[in-house]
Amino acid sequence: MVDYLVPDWANAALLIIDVQNDFVGGPAAVAGTREVIPAIADTAAEFRRLGRPIVHVVRSYRPGESDVDLLRRTAIEAGDAVVAPGTPGAEIPIELLPGDVEYDWDSLRFGAVQEIGDTEFILYKPRWSAFFRTPLDSLLGDHDVTTVVVVGCNLPNCPRASLTEASELDYRTVLVTDATSQATAERVADLGLIGVQMRTSAQTVQAMAAEELLGEAESLWVSGLESLDDDSPVDLDVPSGCGDWTIRELVDHVAGGGERYRILLDGGSAEDTAATRGLDYVGDDPIGTFWEHEHRLRESAERVDLSRLVDHRAGKRSGAELMVLRILELTVHSKDLADALGTPWRPGDELTDFLLREAAEVVDQMRDLGHIGPVMPTGSEAAAADRLLAFVGRA
Repeated sequence: MVDYLVPDWANAALLIIDVQNDFVGGPAAVAGTREVIPAIADTAAEFRRLGRPIVHVVRSYRPGESDVDLLRRTAIEAGDAVVAPGTPGAEIPIELLPGDVEYDWDSLRFGAVQEIGDTEFILYKPRWSAFFRTPLDSLLGDHDVTTVVVVGCNLPNCPRASLTEASELDYRTVLVTDATSQATAERVADLGLIGVQMRTSAQTVQAMAAEELLGEAESLWVSGLESLDDDSPVDLDVPSGCGDWTIRELVDHVAGGGERYRILLDGGSAEDTAATRGLDYVGDDPIGTFWEHEHRLRESAERVDLSRLVDHRAGKRSGAELMVLRILELTVHSKDLADALGTPWRPGDELTDFLLREAAEVVDQMRDLGHIGPVMPTGSEAAAADRLLAFVGRA
């Protein structure tokens, strides 16, 4: 069963709403906005690092105009200057930007999107919601966005309206609570009632980074499976690069591993996973079957408390450790599959360094239980990928 509320971090966009100098410390300052800027900056930095879309959504009022939300219309018509285009008060704090920006206010107010970096944009909205009378939905669609992550200024107004409309447009929604001003417990609880998921900036950064590494490990595995679909048929009953297993048994083990880990995260026991072993996960569509179980695992990992202990067959360990094991399993077994098929295996240094660091303790524990072979010798100048293989008992 699909959980439509779980964030899809691989296809997430960050909306930074109304964080402009006048609302931070100017004539229309909103209490608490200055204080959340560091958390916004941390969140934006991770989206920027991963090349995920960032949209700075801004207000702009020309003194004397009337195309203004009703709450402020009288004051702006009377000549008040708040986030007036071309003034420093309308600008975004520099620490939230990828560099210096020359604002094109005329084009922004006309409805254009201003690109200020790789997958980073400024967009003007005339009312509360970032989607109302703006091209935001089209922009997100151009980048295959399924999940909207919201931070910014004054939760009860524009962030809340934007989250509500995002949900109405079938986006999965996340509010970063410590990166949004005026995020009281009552207001956050109300948004939770419509399915908005709550995360801190640290949790968001951690989830994005973990998704990146899991995604790389999944891609390594799927690139091997794609070779099974080549025009030249592959005999699945020949030895793989993993012990006595055939290619078929290896593919079944890895796809079934996603289902077993999901069962454990959802509170099942190691005994409950026994029925998944020996099942046929190859069938007519090994890639589709793999992703079916992998997406279910991802949904469970987002839904549960990963600090809680689960009943792994190698002993009690946290859900977070289990997900590290999944990344390790996909990475190492993708090498086994590549060896069997004669295809290249090129994991990134960040992935292998992560596994050497984060998986070391649990690998040693599993080695003591006989689930992983002894450490193999390797030279001091060996690449990270070779050191990883040696650490898990592969020459």
